[in-house]
Amino acid sequence: MVLTVSLNPAVDKYIHLRRLVHGQHQQAEQVVTSAGGKAVNVAGVLRELGEEVELIGFFGGFTGQYLVREIATEGVRCHAIEIATLTRTAFVLVEEDGAETELVEPGGAVTADEIAALRAALRAAATRAQVIVMSGSAPPGCPDDIYVQLLADCAGRCPVIVDTSRAWLQAVVDDTSGAARPTMIKPNRREAEAALGTTLATPAAMAAGLRQFAVRGIPLPVISDGAHGLYALVDGAVWQAGPPQLQRVNSVGSGDAAVAGIAASLARGAAADSDTMLRLAAACGAANVLTQECALVHRADIERLLPQVTVGRM
Repeated sequence: MVLTVSLNPAVDKYIHLRRLVHGQHQQAEQVVTSAGGKAVNVAGVLRELGEEVELIGFFGGFTGQYLVREIATEGVRCHAIEIATLTRTAFVLVEEDGAETELVEPGGAVTADEIAALRAALRAAATRAQVIVMSGSAPPGCPDDIYVQLLADCAGRCPVIVDTSRAWLQAVVDDTSGAARPTMIKPNRREAEAALGTTLATPAAMAAGLRQFAVRGIPLPVISDGAHGLYALVDGAVWQAGPPQLQRVNSVGSGDAAVAGIAASLARGAAADSDTMLRLAAACGAANVLTQECALVHRADIERLLPQVTVGRM
């Protein structure tokens, strides 16, 4: 079983319009609504890959109830920690030329008691998990080191992937408490640059950045770089997985889909085969761009794209 942890899920609304014009009333041509938030996205892709998945998260109000129902329809067992505030909504404005503008609410604030309830649920579920994925931002009320605390709750029982950004990522990278470390982090290039305080504009710089993460106690750092694919440090070697060139329908959620591919590989014991693991991750990320909804991938697309992914050691 793969366990995913969602501190800040969202109702995703994709609003399609011809062109976004500042300061004008505009009529949407199409609206697509789905369950979202990074960990929710990862869970959905894992189910498409055939993995057993459970999800723990904060859910509040009518939007939270909608998400719990939607998650259940995907075959994911949901441990919903009910909160007093409303689960957020995220808007993606998609223009005719493919431009995407994201408007994301911060999320409803959580209390100390609600955080304690989630941590207790995580400690119980971690005993059954083969892999744990903790993804996304944290809502108001969570401390910057919330993922450090959750890593301690996992107690090193299985591989743990952390995919977050800003202060939450920085706290994980800088933690020297001696508590459990993540097996893998997966920032995108911009997030990795912010965490390391450097520029990763070349493959050599990207390799150096991965090694900096490894020195800080993260054995499998991965950095995503859009159309350039994924860079990963595996057993001291730097690898790059390049996706095929595709006509993009939607790019939001490709990183989450890639994380699901890596999590599935870890659960299947395929982590030692870097080519297989990174090829599946890149194929999942590429399949995401073919559908309108975030991280809605089809297994047939993944299987078709697998041989088109280029994987090699740098």
